[in-house]
Amino acid sequence: MTQPSITIREALPSESAIILHHRRSMFRDMGEGNAEELDRMVEVATPWLERALADGSYLHWLALDNSVGGSGQVAGGGGVYLYPWPASAKDPCKERAIILNVYTEPEFRRQGVARKIMLTILAWARERGLGSVNLHASNEGRPLYESLGFVATNEMRLRFDGR
Repeated sequence: MTQPSITIREALPSESAIILHHRRSMFRDMGEGNAEELDRMVEVATPWLERALADGSYLHWLALDNSVGGSGQVAGGGGVYLYPWPASAKDPCKERAIILNVYTEPEFRRQGVARKIMLTILAWARERGLGSVNLHASNEGRPLYESLGFVATNEMRLRFDGR
């Protein structure tokens, strides 16, 4: 299989529908939620995403296929959400970042697209001076994240809806 020529660029606020398509597809591919639940997620997330893209608290990068004969199709994307956080002993930063919505379209998988997206996000986070970044890994994404140096933490979760 020929490797695509991928370029990465920051998403525009007007491209929120692409980001939400990736978010919905990501959860669908992980088997989380039926069509109705995923549609509701997109409905609820839309105003938040539009606001966060506009105010800079969420940044997203798109991977574009620029192969010969390619149409500049979006091959994938990934983003980072910044939020205020009290400094800790090992991380004196006043903000934290969580990586969200990392997704590669099926026809571009296993071709290095997600790695390029992640390397772009990690370079941005280092340049910003962040002490760390977090993410929630799918089973399919875990090997990539581990190869980039991510390690499991002691995070726990309690769901109030009983799921």
